[in-house]
Amino acid sequence: MASSSQGRHKVGVSIRRIVAHLSRCYPRSIERDTAMAERTADVQAHWTRPGVLARIDAALTELGHDPENLSPEILATVEHLHSGGLATTRDQAKRIAVTDDSRVLDVGCGIGGPARYLAHNYGCRVEGIDLTPELIETGRVLTERCKLADRVVLQAGNALDLPYPDQAFDVVWCQNVSMNIADKAGLLAGVYRVLKPGGLFTSTEYSVGPGGDIVFPVPWAYDASINFLESADVMRAQYHTAGFRILEWMNYSNNAIEHYERMLSAPPKLSGRLIFGDDAPERQRNSQRNLIEGRSIFWMITAERPKL
Repeated sequence: MASSSQGRHKVGVSIRRIVAHLSRCYPRSIERDTAMAERTADVQAHWTRPGVLARIDAALTELGHDPENLSPEILATVEHLHSGGLATTRDQAKRIAVTDDSRVLDVGCGIGGPARYLAHNYGCRVEGIDLTPELIETGRVLTERCKLADRVVLQAGNALDLPYPDQAFDVVWCQNVSMNIADKAGLLAGVYRVLKPGGLFTSTEYSVGPGGDIVFPVPWAYDASINFLESADVMRAQYHTAGFRILEWMNYSNNAIEHYERMLSAPPKLSGRLIFGDDAPERQRNSQRNLIEGRSIFWMITAERPKL
């Protein structure tokens, strides 16, 4: 996919040029943020593959669907980008009390699959934020086509700088995001800030395991440069330091392993390959191998911002 790699390269180069210009103009104020900005550029470039919507539309048409008239059920195999697919989203949703009065924030929302699932099945209002404009633009179109734009709002932004007021959400939802974030304390502090007292933070995340170094490439990284996995003990400590009370910390690795096997052995036409690129199966197979060999562990976590 030469055009895809060129698109990712252009995104990274343009952001780095802006950072370089600012560094020359404001060296003292910008120096400490340069490394973080460069990592952000690399992560955004990693997830950017132009033409996502066109590829999804072509697959939908081939399957006999009208791309202009969609539902979360039709999009189920492509829009849940995290490990475990729709089944993981369902399991995660069962662990939170969501009603039509709930306000939910999806941090790292991708093309908005889980956000649409929650709005469609529970009637709640969901806001989603993701670093990658290509995914957000695709997600907005799909949300309109699913007739859920009145309940789902997606925007491009940074998980470390959430553009929402304090105590705005009943639930913050996050799936497979922190592995690309070095400043996990900053991520958790932001989530804590926007949660109402008594609100829940539900997430699925990877940690390093005892089985050895991660085998690359994986879905979130081609090498160690944007891979920021921690041990589970460190992750737990970070949650406590941020002020959260952990309600459940469940090893979900076997579910992800089984999902990978199903998707890799009989991949549907509507799959993450349309979003991640033609090398998605290799990266998913490595992720599965890391789980099987204990190099990584996949967790489903529920935490609470304690009531005042």
